[in-house]
Amino acid sequence: MTFLSVKYPSHYKPFCNRLDSKPESARAEAVTFSWLRSQFEDVTIAEDVVTGGADFLCVSESGKIIVEVTCAESEAVATQSGWPNGVPEDGSGGSFGLVTHILRTKASEKAPQLSGYEMPRVLAITCEHVVADVLLGPLGAEMFLTSDTKIAVPIATGEPIDEKTFLTTDLKDSVFFRFSNGIVEPCRQSISSIFLISILADKVFVVGILHPHPQHALPIRLLPSVPFLRVKKWPPENHGIETEWVIHSPKPTEFYHQEVAFKDKELRSI
Repeated sequence: MTFLSVKYPSHYKPFCNRLDSKPESARAEAVTFSWLRSQFEDVTIAEDVVTGGADFLCVSESGKIIVEVTCAESEAVATQSGWPNGVPEDGSGGSFGLVTHILRTKASEKAPQLSGYEMPRVLAITCEHVVADVLLGPLGAEMFLTSDTKIAVPIATGEPIDEKTFLTTDLKDSVFFRFSNGIVEPCRQSISSIFLISILADKVFVVGILHPHPQHALPIRLLPSVPFLRVKKWPPENHGIETEWVIHSPKPTEFYHQEVAFKDKELRSI
């Protein structure tokens, strides 16, 4: 709060208001800002208090990106996943679902806000739910890219068929694909990449998803510690979408919460 009041006084009061009215949203911005400062040489608030715009501009010697932050609220996540936002008193578990629809809705809402920037644009989606690291982890990222998959079983019609089951998807909640006249085509091309950020009590976990055909591609060298999910080949052939992680056996990058402190060059500019 001290950093914001000194460095960005015009943003201080609006942030305090959000902290009162929408605390998860405000914490999402603060936590993401802190993490980004650990990844880039220079991170500044890009949003104009009057006209709006994306939240943060991140710059390093290798390039720059613009970042917009939104959060998947814990109450909505609990409702869709079927997992209450808490640990059962008896320690028992139970079945739950992913929150792909919520994530896709967030991307749809923010895609227009990220258009118009002549650089890679990133949408960061955070979540504070008690199992956010599961819902927004590698499996959640895979389902977010392709939409939730289903097991297809061929039905005998009198003709010889291959009786093997296979996975399929209707792309209903896919963040970057859709069907158009039976063809898989890209959508939400204003978003270069998405960060899924799970906020825990003492740290965050981050995984990334790359758009296969964005208006501005995100060079993954800018964030070497983040595991990114991507499409193996674009455009896909025969309606088959193959995905892969840029590293084997992806493990989310881990970052412990840190108070935002002034850097030497920032102190000199005050």
